[in-house]
Amino acid sequence: MIGKEKIKFISSLKEKKYRQINNCYVAEGPKIVLDTLKNNPDLVKQIYATSGWLKKNSAGIPPKTFIVESEMAEIKKISSFKTVPEVIAVLHIEQHVLNIEELAMEISLVLDTVQDPGNLGNIIRIADWFGIRHIVCSPDCADCYNPKVVQASMGAITRVKVHYADLGILLRNMLEIQNYKIYGTFPEGDSIYETVLAKQGAIVLGNESKGISNFILPYIKTKLCIPSFGRRTETVESLNVAAAAAIVCSEFRHRAL
Repeated sequence: MIGKEKIKFISSLKEKKYRQINNCYVAEGPKIVLDTLKNNPDLVKQIYATSGWLKKNSAGIPPKTFIVESEMAEIKKISSFKTVPEVIAVLHIEQHVLNIEELAMEISLVLDTVQDPGNLGNIIRIADWFGIRHIVCSPDCADCYNPKVVQASMGAITRVKVHYADLGILLRNMLEIQNYKIYGTFPEGDSIYETVLAKQGAIVLGNESKGISNFILPYIKTKLCIPSFGRRTETVESLNVAAAAAIVCSEFRHRAL
């Protein structure tokens, strides 16, 4: 049975303030919980699940994990889903150290004011798919441990390192690294399909409506665009930022020299 204090505690984790205070967040559903138990079991602090789910999966749960066998009616009280999942877990927030030298050795994503939780979650999932280990967000991006972000990431949040930093300072320091490339996505610019792409560098993606902030522009040396192939006289104005991220990541992984 899930006591009142536990219900209150788990419900509080829907707010960023309490996630930071308690250094943990909520993950809902078998996919993300099983994925975390398989790849990062030490992150799992508490599990609330039906007896059926626990019988099938108890072998993979670390011995010291706090477990509460619960009825679906009880899980409903702590779930934010319309369809109540069999299992909900409280996961520990990993503290990632932002190391510019480490970033300089690979491709990373830099997000400027991406505020929609669904977009951020999808970008984290995309980064995971393409083997991109680091995402750096501006402080005003959505919180990566927001329940909607966690759900949209489909477990990738436990594998991709998401950092928050002042992008002006970060990009300025990155430019001091010899031969380091900083790319940005724009409605205008050089077609990504015709541009030489590097194996190391940062790809800046901007806000859903305003694009990349003006104060970041001086640090971007290569402007990339994803050209439209629409044959009609009118097409959509722009791509969703997560869709753009998928195309850009695919091109870099496919063609980077």
